[in-house]
Amino acid sequence: MLTNDGQENMRVCLINPPRIHPKSWGKPTVFQPLRIAYVAAMLEKEHKVKIIDAPTEGMNNIEQIDETKYRVGLKNEQIAERIKNWSPDVVGITIPFAGWSKTAFEAASTVKNVDKDIVTVVDGQYPSARPEDCLSRPDIDFVIIGEAEHTMFELVGALDEGNMQRLKKIRGIAFIENGKKIFTPSRPPIQDLDSLPFPARHLLPMEMYYAAVKENPIRGEIRKPWTTVITSRGCPYNCVFCSVHTVDGRTWRARSPQNVADEIEQLIRTYNIKQIDFYDDNMTLDRKRMESICDLIMERNLDFEWYIPTGVRADTLDEDLLAKMKAAGCKRIFIAPESGVQRVVDQVVKKNLDLRKVENAVISARKVGIKVACFFIIGLIGETKDDIKATIDYAYKLKKLGADRFYFSFATPLYGTELYEQAKRGGFLREDFSDETLAAAEPLIETSEFTLDDLHELCAQANLVNLAFSWDKIVKFIRNPKKAINMILEKRGKLLRK
Repeated sequence: MLTNDGQENMRVCLINPPRIHPKSWGKPTVFQPLRIAYVAAMLEKEHKVKIIDAPTEGMNNIEQIDETKYRVGLKNEQIAERIKNWSPDVVGITIPFAGWSKTAFEAASTVKNVDKDIVTVVDGQYPSARPEDCLSRPDIDFVIIGEAEHTMFELVGALDEGNMQRLKKIRGIAFIENGKKIFTPSRPPIQDLDSLPFPARHLLPMEMYYAAVKENPIRGEIRKPWTTVITSRGCPYNCVFCSVHTVDGRTWRARSPQNVADEIEQLIRTYNIKQIDFYDDNMTLDRKRMESICDLIMERNLDFEWYIPTGVRADTLDEDLLAKMKAAGCKRIFIAPESGVQRVVDQVVKKNLDLRKVENAVISARKVGIKVACFFIIGLIGETKDDIKATIDYAYKLKKLGADRFYFSFATPLYGTELYEQAKRGGFLREDFSDETLAAAEPLIETSEFTLDDLHELCAQANLVNLAFSWDKIVKFIRNPKKAINMILEKRGKLLRK
């Protein structure tokens, strides 16, 4: 396998497995697996790499699993055919969410059925939170715990050499040797994110993403050539429901403004990108860095629209920063109060966020011309039905202040989170709780304060805030009544499905 020039020693195929899509989310859309593309870029330094983005390449293969969810993506036979044709030595499969573990393990089984000697590796949030469960699967050879870029590179290099002793020196992996589970010491988070190569988007089906959003715009906004960019990783906060730390840790690390601007410039030049979603967990945590990114975008005349759909902390924003973000092309931000009750935010969510800062951020964003969407979570342990009703009232308050979209999610006890431990310890998990029920976007926690049916009803009430009409919308609807009726019916259908 080793070549004289040290290049393309191994053939590595990285798979984004088929997605389990909740019916309540409406029509499936596409997502670019950026973390896989980061791993691919690292591996390309010495190996031959291929990416199979199964949900996108098979986006027209939609199979109903049950009354709550679909399977979206390439069929197992199609994955097998691609593996057979390309003959990889190693296959890496990413599992970013427990609800998609079923299709990931099916993909691993498919690979082994093609050739049992292919080495299978899993990484992502689920393997990082539940490595032992992954190791118990007969078709999984290695588990990566934490960030995968350096770990996968070292792992493939050791496999290339066939050096078992070197394997044991790789930090952040788990495997079985002679029937015994081996866990190596944990790998520290990558401190210098600028040292990572830009994601290998040339291995992704970029044209398919463009075609998909043109037909079905993401959030109704992303409809042009687009991509995602990550400018920072990690979160120093302790929200009970958040699983980010299982992979990225609790230390916030950021790329330099220069490095971010270089990537954006490359994207516009190479891929004609017109819209970007920044997928940071805390993009605005460092105000000066955020200002510098905006300054460089304007100095280089980088013409594109951008959004932060993963959320920013409201207490990092003010009118001056938002005005600069608007001037640099920002169209929408998402903020996450989580609850409209300060006690719940402080003691239940443990978010350490003053709700007055949320209101100020909404007012300031509206003033400078940036649209605001808000995330809320209902059904947390320690929350009451009255708290949830107060949260709905708070959403209406934010709507009056200028926010225009509201997303209400059931509290989801993801593995590796404090919420999961609370629910498991207190006996609050739904009786049929499993990886598969996690995929359905259904309530999974029931306490003495609320039932599952209560949460369904309250969520339907909460989503009515999105149906509240402003006068400008009424005028538009009068001019186009057919479009108005179709929109009302579509939103009504989504509420009923919830």
